[in-house]
Amino acid sequence: MAALATGDSIPYAQTILALELSQLAVLQRAVRLLFRTAHSEKYRQLVDTAAAAVVLHDPGSYGVFMGYDFHLTDDGPRLIEVNTNAGGALLNGLHTAALCGPAQLDWLCCDPPRVEDVEALIASTFHAELEAARGADAKLRTVAIADERPREQFLRSEFELCRMLLMRHGVEAHVCDTAELARAADGGIELRGTPIDLVYLRDTDFQLKSARTAALREAWLADRVVVTPSPREHHLLADKSRMEIFSSETTLLGLGLAVDDAAFLAEVVPETRRLPDMSFEEAWNARREWVFKPAAAFGSKAVYRGDKISKRRLKEIHAEQDFIAQRRVAPSTIEVETVEGPRKMKFDVRAYVYRDRIFLLGARVYQGQVTNMRSPGGGFSAICVGRDRDAPL
Repeated sequence: MAALATGDSIPYAQTILALELSQLAVLQRAVRLLFRTAHSEKYRQLVDTAAAAVVLHDPGSYGVFMGYDFHLTDDGPRLIEVNTNAGGALLNGLHTAALCGPAQLDWLCCDPPRVEDVEALIASTFHAELEAARGADAKLRTVAIADERPREQFLRSEFELCRMLLMRHGVEAHVCDTAELARAADGGIELRGTPIDLVYLRDTDFQLKSARTAALREAWLADRVVVTPSPREHHLLADKSRMEIFSSETTLLGLGLAVDDAAFLAEVVPETRRLPDMSFEEAWNARREWVFKPAAAFGSKAVYRGDKISKRRLKEIHAEQDFIAQRRVAPSTIEVETVEGPRKMKFDVRAYVYRDRIFLLGARVYQGQVTNMRSPGGGFSAICVGRDRDAPL
């Protein structure tokens, strides 16, 4: 794994979080069921009603670096949200593991992954995306890692790490501003004269609505470039309003899930409702039980804990159409060593996923209302899946 650039300010919590095998099994089952559900015919018919053309376009590809965020509770893991192009896989899952000594990991963990193997797996997901859209004979030659003003992004180091990883696996890769992508003479996408086969979209314009993504949108709708994660995958899985479906046992049964699978998901996914479907009085009186967030939220932007929101602000977001209310699930806590001594901090667990497979785990340790990376003593943290106590070392 390449070293981070000098002067980078990515924070790392000085701790390792242990996940039990039974907890990992819940994460794996939830990911498999949600992926299968989101790509079923009945589900697509349900969510595609009145949807925009850009999210109805289905090129056959999915999304690299999907992120499934969980809180660990006494009753088991609870899925808080799903994200496309989830940040931190290379800085978190790989780098935090590299900060721990191999002997320490071997003693603590069940089958700790080798960095080389995980890097090869990550590279293979990019090839798989091109093949899913273009056929098994398609060869991935060039990738653009695109974001709005990438040099100003908090996780900018990860763009360069991803570029170097792809280069080591035989793919020419470039980091660029999304606005730099231009239509080529053949209708595809080029970057400063270089034809681009695939765009790894870190930009949070998930539906390619902005002026900076206009060329990319046109080429993608014409099937002249592969975009991953695709707007289609965000629509199916990462729109926060989908959690209303995933948390409803009745709806899941109507979609054809088996009884035990529907009950499992309805337990793992906290109850979620569209805020406009609740009266303001109901939302205000029960506010402490809920978290309010926009359906297109990312990075904890405009997310409000009900016990912290003012009546005026709740009235404002209730009038909007895109907010959801999710039953609040408190995150777990852990004691972390800081420069000021031991401190109790919150954490969440992120599963990095391709299609229905978890390939990395990472944690974020923080304080405050919502997940952030700026709490003193907080930051990315390694996760290991603990050994079975009855199994031989």
